[in-house]
Amino acid sequence: MLRASAVRRNLAVATMSKRALAAEYAVRGKIAIRANEIEAELAKGGDAAKQFGFSSLIKLNTGNPQNHEQKPWTFPHQVCALLEAPELLENGTAAQVFPADVVERAKYVQKQTAGQLGGYTATKGFGFIRKAIAEFIEKRDNASVGSTLRSVDPEDIFLSNGASGSVTPLLTGLVDSAKDGVMIPIPQYPLYTAQLALLGGTVVPYYLDEAKGWGVTPEQLEESYDKATQKGINVRAITVINPGNPTGQVLDAAVMRGIVEFAHRKNIVVLSDEVYQENIYAAGKKFHSMREIVLGMGEPYAKEVQLFSFHSASKGIHGECGRRGGYLELLNFPADVFQAFVKLPSINLCPNIMGQLMMDMIVKPPAPGQPSYESYRKEYDTLFAGLKRRAKTLPEQLRKVPGITCNDIEGAMYAFPRIRLPQRYIDEAKAKGKAPDAVWCMGLVEQEGVVTIPGSGFGQVEGTYHFRTTILPPDEDMQDVARRIDAYQRRIIMKYGPVADSKL
Repeated sequence: MLRASAVRRNLAVATMSKRALAAEYAVRGKIAIRANEIEAELAKGGDAAKQFGFSSLIKLNTGNPQNHEQKPWTFPHQVCALLEAPELLENGTAAQVFPADVVERAKYVQKQTAGQLGGYTATKGFGFIRKAIAEFIEKRDNASVGSTLRSVDPEDIFLSNGASGSVTPLLTGLVDSAKDGVMIPIPQYPLYTAQLALLGGTVVPYYLDEAKGWGVTPEQLEESYDKATQKGINVRAITVINPGNPTGQVLDAAVMRGIVEFAHRKNIVVLSDEVYQENIYAAGKKFHSMREIVLGMGEPYAKEVQLFSFHSASKGIHGECGRRGGYLELLNFPADVFQAFVKLPSINLCPNIMGQLMMDMIVKPPAPGQPSYESYRKEYDTLFAGLKRRAKTLPEQLRKVPGITCNDIEGAMYAFPRIRLPQRYIDEAKAKGKAPDAVWCMGLVEQEGVVTIPGSGFGQVEGTYHFRTTILPPDEDMQDVARRIDAYQRRIIMKYGPVADSKL
């Protein structure tokens, strides 16, 4: 990469797209960049560990399970191995090495794909995988409500490169100018604001209530919508992230019905981010898909509320982030809109094949009685138990740190603790033109080797400060996290004075 110089060039920061420059993605922002620099210094050895005061980083900034010692899932990786080396199926080696159901599944996929895993697929992905996803959705929702809802048409399903690959085309189809707005929960996953910035659309924030477990209130929805329309914004859609990222809450069915009623009354589309649907830890909490809620409410909602729902191979218990597998389901869109929407992902030809196959094996894992079932069940249960344990212990440990409060983690894989800081610390950060929680997070990685993300990167009520942390590292690392954060926060208080009290 060439460094900046006085040489005359057509493309410079001043001439770049203003939309590109406006797009921000805090998950891989300045804190993560600084962490990479520190990690490179530590890798050199010598006096680096002594200089920093720690020998390794604890990375809590991304929901990337397999970067936190989570082993790849045996069954899907065995199937993929055979598909990538089909000669093992042909010469009989596979039957000597792999369980019979792995061999059978690989042969089934090979037949469905005609063995062509290096070519383009249809824009919406392989038909047999979309059929498996349709069956998965029906089984999930029918079991939840205890009755039979409308069947799922595989033609309404689009496979994608992760859930992110679904968000881009659907927002492209919704947003035409800065006059078009999309309601986004705050705090939010920054993918949505970044994409809206690139498209030139307007973010219409609705604030989650931290005092009510990051709940969605009807009053906040109405206030958010009214403020936008008074400014001449055409609100096109509302985004719902359930379970919540970065906030870790799980929405109750009654709250979701309120959102559906609101969307119907305002005639706006619902975008339902459901990538953490397997990650439910709190007693008494249950995942409800937005599709289940819409159809379960009956007429007029079941026929008139338009819904985009998406899921991913990256999260849940499997954590296959790098495979980039995901899907999008459309509900209640007329044929002409549907056909126009098909055109958008077709610009990128098709989703990657291995991501499609991973999604297939997530929605259709080994069944009871099959040779791989017991090992699959053991892997699943062990990982889930670890996540559930850390979801309980991390907030408990953080609440012991002076100036930090933390809501329970009901689902997903994150906590979003609130930090109360000394007023002098806040004033000093603002005088430098920096967000106080960003300064806090930068200090945490530089002084303690703990990588988090400032709440300002996700949005928060003005005058409050937060950080996002995952619960993915092993138990021993998570115990060390609380210790390091406690030591760091106490040093700040010792230097700057007591934390500023807040009525917020």
